[in-house]
Amino acid sequence: MISRSAAEFDASLTLLAGDLAQRAKSLRAYALTTADCADCRRARELVWLAFDAAFVGDRASAGRMLASAEEFSGHSHGAPRAAGAKSQASVVPGFEDRRPLVAASDAAYKGRCGGLGFVVSNGRYGMKRWLPDTRRRLMDPSGQSKVLVAELRAAAMAIKALGDGAGKASLLLDSLGAIAYLRAWQRGDVGRMPDGYNLRPRASGAKPTLVALAARVAKLPRLRIEHVKGHAGHPLNEAADALADIAMRSPEDRRERAEGIVEAFLKAWHAV
Repeated sequence: MISRSAAEFDASLTLLAGDLAQRAKSLRAYALTTADCADCRRARELVWLAFDAAFVGDRASAGRMLASAEEFSGHSHGAPRAAGAKSQASVVPGFEDRRPLVAASDAAYKGRCGGLGFVVSNGRYGMKRWLPDTRRRLMDPSGQSKVLVAELRAAAMAIKALGDGAGKASLLLDSLGAIAYLRAWQRGDVGRMPDGYNLRPRASGAKPTLVALAARVAKLPRLRIEHVKGHAGHPLNEAADALADIAMRSPEDRRERAEGIVEAFLKAWHAV
């Protein structure tokens, strides 16, 4: 995709109004980025597609493009930054030194829209919205196992956030189906995949998420994968569930709500 200028962005911004304009403005760094990152590039493309839709008067499509751009903008290294800009890492401070590491992940689904969420006992957290029917993206590769695949995608986010500590950490899930796959991969059965999961190459050139996850988990024999009953008041599970719901619904105040929820549940977890 050709590079765009700040002047072009400002001129295009006038095509939008109200909430859509504010959302596009918050994605300015992605619209102008030249970063060598697949998710940043996709966010950039989708912002400009939103402007194209607005130009022809299709406000609904513009909104969908921005929603998908927001999804791609939520990856772990944060927004593209100018020199001196502060990091946008999703971390609630005050829990960094808490050990051992325990993570929880969860997923929510409504119609064809999914939400993924995870939280780690050291304050790290994340969430992602899954919109498989958005234009200019691959069709949903989940097949008939979309809920199970969403649970596994959320687990992949949590394991990535655990980083080098994943080998001695615990991962909590309320999905027995997802746990069965994770434990099978841990035993080396990395070819086992949910029914209908598409193994074709992705647009970014990356391996399918679950293929990469299976390979990662196979190298983590000491990662404790444990079941926790959902909606039973477990602080980390409740936090992950709430983050998945926020991600799915994508409210305007999503970051503020997420940080408050994570902080409250982490305090409850560490108080036990």
